[in-house]
Amino acid sequence: MREVLRTGSLLLDAAMGTALLARGLAGRAPAWNLSHASAVQEVHAAHVGAGAEVVLTNTFVGASPEEAAAAIRLARSSGATYVGGSLWAGVGDLETQIAQLADADSIWLEAATSARMALAAVESAVGATRLPVVITCAMPSAPLDELRAAGAAAAGYACSPWPADARGADVVKPAADGLSPEEWARKVPWARLRGGCCGTDERYLAALRATAR
Repeated sequence: MREVLRTGSLLLDAAMGTALLARGLAGRAPAWNLSHASAVQEVHAAHVGAGAEVVLTNTFVGASPEEAAAAIRLARSSGATYVGGSLWAGVGDLETQIAQLADADSIWLEAATSARMALAAVESAVGATRLPVVITCAMPSAPLDELRAAGAAAAGYACSPWPADARGADVVKPAADGLSPEEWARKVPWARLRGGCCGTDERYLAALRATAR
């Protein structure tokens, strides 16, 4: 998968956390991998049905070993081409969390809120796994070249705020930010790897696929 992340084009999935909140989630989302597995599976399946080729595990905030194993099983059962192990770039026990996601196809370090956080996460991750590592940043501008030099197979932006200038980004997966699917899809900058973050769902992915670039 490393070469695909470095040079290929893929449609990513949409949001998991906000989708589960809409279904009644209260508390930690990864707990639902065990207690509400059908709901998590339903979200993955909807994203794949809309064309997503990569789905990210429901482990963003960190998971127990049992929750992580269930997250990978549920993501695999969606029929997606690839499964990415999702973790917030600032999660405290990053190396332990990465080890629990060893059966994924890649590790996605998401929504870093500072350049320092992003670089530290990439450096820790590439030292902890042989899987390709992707980093996304939730800030207007990020040191993408530095992140790739540190070992990231792909680097870019996620969530909110949207990037001030996405040129050079491998990944763009912004939040809905109150936009309709069509408005959002027209606004999403071009990148090889595109998908959605908070507030987006399968409708946003369908609109993204339908929007000429």
